[in-house]
Amino acid sequence: MIEAPLYMDKVANSPMDNASAEKIEEVQDDEDFPEGGKGWIVLASTVAGFFATFGYVNSWGVFQAYYQQKLLHHSTPSQISWIGSVQVRNFPAHTYVAIRRTPPSQHAMIFIFALFVGRLFDIGYYRVPFAAGGALILLATFLVPQCTEYWQFLLCQGFCIGIGSGLMFCTMITVVTHWFQKRRGFALGVTSCGGAIGATVQPIILRQLIDRVGFPWAVRTLGFILLFFLAIPNLCIARRLPPVKAPGGLLGLHVFRNAAFSIFCVATLISLLGLFTMSTYISSSALTFGISPGFVFYLVAIVNFSAGVGRVISGLLGDRYGPMNIMTIMTALAGVATIAWPFCRTIPTITIISILYGAFSGAWIALIGSVVGQMGGMEDIGHRIGVVNFFAGIGTICGPPISGLFLDTSLGYIAVGYFAGCSLLVASSLVFVSRWVLGPGFWRRY
Repeated sequence: MIEAPLYMDKVANSPMDNASAEKIEEVQDDEDFPEGGKGWIVLASTVAGFFATFGYVNSWGVFQAYYQQKLLHHSTPSQISWIGSVQVRNFPAHTYVAIRRTPPSQHAMIFIFALFVGRLFDIGYYRVPFAAGGALILLATFLVPQCTEYWQFLLCQGFCIGIGSGLMFCTMITVVTHWFQKRRGFALGVTSCGGAIGATVQPIILRQLIDRVGFPWAVRTLGFILLFFLAIPNLCIARRLPPVKAPGGLLGLHVFRNAAFSIFCVATLISLLGLFTMSTYISSSALTFGISPGFVFYLVAIVNFSAGVGRVISGLLGDRYGPMNIMTIMTALAGVATIAWPFCRTIPTITIISILYGAFSGAWIALIGSVVGQMGGMEDIGHRIGVVNFFAGIGTICGPPISGLFLDTSLGYIAVGYFAGCSLLVASSLVFVSRWVLGPGFWRRY
């Protein structure tokens, strides 16, 4: 692992007290990563945390369907979709017919809050925001059965769950980097796999319980399940290295002196313009292509499950061949799959492309912590991960409206596929440029 010279020179020449300087030197020289031990407990707790955050927000489609049919039938599908789009956009198949231009947000709150949470993690203040995020998710979940008006659902499921997840996300990614170095890619892949498991299991639980016990108790039961999974990381999550008050203040703009890091931030923004586009539109496109609605429901689950497998595999490959090398390849393959998606108009072909896209696109979240870890020291890795995710948030805000504009053209989904796929191909090229700046040479392990 190398450290970017410009960035480290900035740290070395920055004014700080002697205690902070000694802590930074201690953290920089600490190469004794456990690669396990207590780290396995921390890792297992982050899997549970991802299950209850990313898995939860990606289960929105069940709520969208029920609200459209029952509780909010007087509202349009587009209005209802705004509730979920504030936290994450993942609609059920049949609602896409009515929603042709989607709201401008997808994972945005989760990513954008990482900028502040990551900085707080570095200086040692991570438990209070983390616990507050979990409490906010639970409070909002148990309040949902009491909601009757549109704005109440928007406040609880849109803002509260989105903000709560955002207060937890960056900490779970960053804390894993404290315990693993050689196995960091694999560890982060396992962590992010928890979200894929949650996104697969929770919709099934909700659908079954709504039919048996009704919507209010179905949501309350899910709330108790989330309580269990949120309690695990709150009890077990722990940083290994001492907190350091690194220079740069809250914004820490000095990180952009590292050219490789700056290029990677741009690559992240461009990637998120198209990374989730196919998973968003694959159900609606399948209906448009005449595929059975009964099968279409499973396409998003197929993508989520494949993404979970892809994250673990990408992490293992990243540890062996270098996370930036694997991210470059996987992102390019995800771009190719996205371009090919609108031309897959039968059940076998759209199933295959869903599996491939899920596996390839899952690499980004799995490897981002490993990539950022190569671009500086451990004393402010939380801040750097937060900055990268802030750019991801910008991409998720801008990408959906652009895709909506392309969807309204004569080419329809083909235009959307070209836009999203080309965004991923450009992002892949920029990741390679960033890797070359970090370590020139085709065969370098970065």
